[in-house]
Amino acid sequence: MGKGKRKRRARTAEEVAGARRARRKVAVMAVALLVVGSGLFGGSLAYRWHVSAEADRLRSVGVPVTAYITDRAGGGGRGSGIDRIEIHYLYDGAQYHAWIPCAGLTGCHSTPEREMPVLVDPDDPQRFLAENGHTDGSMSFLMSWTTIPVGLVAAVAGAGLLILVIREKDNWK
Repeated sequence: MGKGKRKRRARTAEEVAGARRARRKVAVMAVALLVVGSGLFGGSLAYRWHVSAEADRLRSVGVPVTAYITDRAGGGGRGSGIDRIEIHYLYDGAQYHAWIPCAGLTGCHSTPEREMPVLVDPDDPQRFLAENGHTDGSMSFLMSWTTIPVGLVAAVAGAGLLILVIREKDNWK
């Protein structure tokens, strides 16, 4: 026998069965991580693209309306949520309201003005584009910048675990 080589002992049927169960559990976890991570990553990118396309469409077909800011919430400290404002607007005799992010990535640095211009979709007045660039779909969790790296990390971890399970399959026989 050469240096560094060890003789393998035969595994019992119980050891082989236990190893298969363990490998199967890790494989299921890896597939779940891969699916959830890919869904978060791809869903977040696709939803951002959709919201951007909707904003571009509303810039061309939207009817200008004045919205009134009636409330502000969040952003007061760590864990307080998204800095957001509630807007109300009147279009074609009906009143609409929605919560949208207050401003850019860092939220509102000061209390926003009481009035804000919005572009309303004449075919579906609940859909709008606010002056600050946010639409009625901007409060979705898929719009959070953290879902992209979290999804990517989960997908890579799942793929890595799955590769390890597949490569180690031969060692468990």
